[in-house]
Amino acid sequence: MGALRKRCLITYEPFDGDGDYSARGLRLLDRQLRSLAPLDYTAEEQHQQAIERAGKMSIQGVQVKLSAVLKVRAGRFELVDKEGRFILKPPNRNFAEMPANEDLSMRLAAAVGIAVPLHGLVRARDGSLTYFVKRFDRVGRERLPVEDFAQLSGEGRDTKYNSSMEKVAALMDRFCTFPAIERVKLFARPFSLSSWATRTCT
Repeated sequence: MGALRKRCLITYEPFDGDGDYSARGLRLLDRQLRSLAPLDYTAEEQHQQAIERAGKMSIQGVQVKLSAVLKVRAGRFELVDKEGRFILKPPNRNFAEMPANEDLSMRLAAAVGIAVPLHGLVRARDGSLTYFVKRFDRVGRERLPVEDFAQLSGEGRDTKYNSSMEKVAALMDRFCTFPAIERVKLFARPFSLSSWATRTCT
């Protein structure tokens, strides 16, 4: 019985060779990328970095997050406070498999026709996996304004999921240019009330 082939941490495709990524997976990140090294931080060090950088980054949400850029020549992600193009999410201290779960959830979303940004997994210095996702609200140096339903409805972190289809429909009527079209698109697919970006309404 032959040895099991490795699977790319971006495409999930089996491949032979060194590292954690297939050539196609690396090209999705950048056409010039030839390898992607583990992060310079362990999972715990990523948590500490997130705490130290919290006041400098503009990334929303409860989950621990870091901002990063891809250094193609060095073949690695580098943490930054500003102008980040990727968001990194290390393992939760209580749920070590959360990065893999989020990556799989995004892949399933894509499989049913939902547009998702480039995403994958990268190893940390201790061998654990960190989830990465490319920011879709950045084009060059331009920031694209994005609001979710929770923001539009004025809900906070603790009440963002206290919604209903009636509230969502009313928000679409108020903010979408063509609400009837957007309602059909929304109800035709699985979604999260708080995270469906209103950029699709313009």
